[in-house]
Amino acid sequence: MRAFFNTPLESVANGWWGRIDDASRKAFFAAVVVNVLAFGFEMTNLTLNHDDVWQIFIQDTILGHYLGRFGVGWLHMYTQNHYIMPFLQMVEGILLMSAYGVIVARFWGLRNATETALAAAIMCVFPYMAQTYSYNSSMATYSLAHLLAALAVVFSTRATVRHMALAAGLYVAAYSIYQAVAANAATIFVIWLLAGILFSTAERPFASRETRNAIVSALVAAVAGGALYLAAVSTMHVDFDSSQAAGTAFRLGGATHLSQALPEIWQGTRSFFIWPERYFPDYLKEVQLAFLAVAGIFCVWLPARPWAKILAVALLVLASFTPRALQLLHPEGHYHSLTLTAYSVLVAGAMMVVVRAGRMFVRNVSIVVALFLVAGYVLQCNWMSTVNYLNTLAHFETLTQVLARIRSLPDAGWDGKKIVVVGSYDMPSDYPFKPTVAVASRFMDAKHMDDMARLMRDEATFVAADETMPNVLDFAKTHPSWPHPGSVGIVGGMGVVVFSKDPGSPR
Repeated sequence: MRAFFNTPLESVANGWWGRIDDASRKAFFAAVVVNVLAFGFEMTNLTLNHDDVWQIFIQDTILGHYLGRFGVGWLHMYTQNHYIMPFLQMVEGILLMSAYGVIVARFWGLRNATETALAAAIMCVFPYMAQTYSYNSSMATYSLAHLLAALAVVFSTRATVRHMALAAGLYVAAYSIYQAVAANAATIFVIWLLAGILFSTAERPFASRETRNAIVSALVAAVAGGALYLAAVSTMHVDFDSSQAAGTAFRLGGATHLSQALPEIWQGTRSFFIWPERYFPDYLKEVQLAFLAVAGIFCVWLPARPWAKILAVALLVLASFTPRALQLLHPEGHYHSLTLTAYSVLVAGAMMVVVRAGRMFVRNVSIVVALFLVAGYVLQCNWMSTVNYLNTLAHFETLTQVLARIRSLPDAGWDGKKIVVVGSYDMPSDYPFKPTVAVASRFMDAKHMDDMARLMRDEATFVAADETMPNVLDFAKTHPSWPHPGSVGIVGGMGVVVFSKDPGSPR
């Protein structure tokens, strides 16, 4: 602190930068470059997800509030000025995630620039990150949550009261942004334990007082951070978002329903490793499985003692399930791809084991395979960005068609503004528009169209049809659904578009 008063600021900053080893600096910049290759299109084009269309109008701290993510709202308001700015926020996200990847790799013991950069890149451009970034308001904030969770694990293993307190505070901050990073923290910690067993030395044995203290400290910090976060949320009297079952996530009674949680975790884990996913091709999953299989072989081969072999295999298996750890508390939650970026930690950890444990030939082959894997990730990230951009254009084009058709109907009693929407519309899902979480969303309803009209600076307002509009509902019964030319009309001085016969469901 004293240096701030008697040393030029740039000299202080240069001193901090100089403390970072050369390999980590090179790995950081390499990770940034890979991130730009993966998300450059996303950051230079305004692609609007369904949530972005209404979140862009938020001008306070309410973002994330009904999901218990009060930190998101504060950050969005006080660091982003409540704006949605894809280029700037993606740059922030890239820098934060690159730091996250390098810190985790260093924590596991990687010191080579190439190996560190590959591990960081796997964690940064994992396809699920592309789905996370499709929400513009989450680009910087969710990346920060990942970094905070990683720092919490690192500090907690230093096993001092001061570092435990700091780690607990970091956990609270991370959970207030994105609770799912608890799974990332758990996976990072388990892989660290695995590395400790596989690469222990006579000078630093795994079975030591230092290791026991680190484990206890990490567990205490994680529990304390979670308890403090739950206590903070409980004081806010949050009316949780029922559509995502957010309220049940804060009732720990689900932790006792193992008969429900364990099958869900098993099925979800098997799904990730084996089952095909849109925008996550089978060949990438096969490469991931190959890394895990080889890492498993080293778990048996490297340790000298039988108990160490058993423990190493057990930790690798445990790390395969920790990405879904939150399902122990919330088995009925919507655990879609956005919440499962911890799988990237597992894949990076398996790669780390192989490159450190194998002889030079095995190491070199694994680096080539890791480069292939990262390249595949980059392709998928770019493809998702392309599909979402086209999807944004398609949604606005459909809205324009609706407005044009209705306004072409001559009716002196209608001012061309208020439009009633009957039901909702599911857009076609032919290639390339294959829907998955946060990609190629297809439905259009009154609320979505009203927000889009505001973004188009159009004076039209869209409202959903209900039982208070019997004439509109009668019109819908006798007219075909969109896109038939007869699906639009003028009823009672209001424009009407029939998306589906049932006002409460898509056609």
